[in-house]
Amino acid sequence: MAKVLAKIKVMPTSPEVNKEELKEKVKETIEKTDAVCRGVSDEPLAFGLYAVYVVVEMEEKEGGTEPIEEALRNLENVESVEVVEVSLA
Repeated sequence: MAKVLAKIKVMPTSPEVNKEELKEKVKETIEKTDAVCRGVSDEPLAFGLYAVYVVVEMEEKEGGTEPIEEALRNLENVESVEVVEVSLA
């Protein structure tokens, strides 16, 4: 089975959310799925707001990144989750 890399953008609910804590929660959540976390970073947007980006490696399968997206959406202080890039590993 082919492996894919997915880059997922996680938006916090506000600029006040501690970005280091959020990055740690994102990483822990990925590790509880059948995907492997290949990196977590943050990028400033505007007015103190930032986005957290996580790169995951997983088996190519039916449903794709949906279980991961759902798990990330359920985290506290997460406004939205969006897959921004998918490629073969």
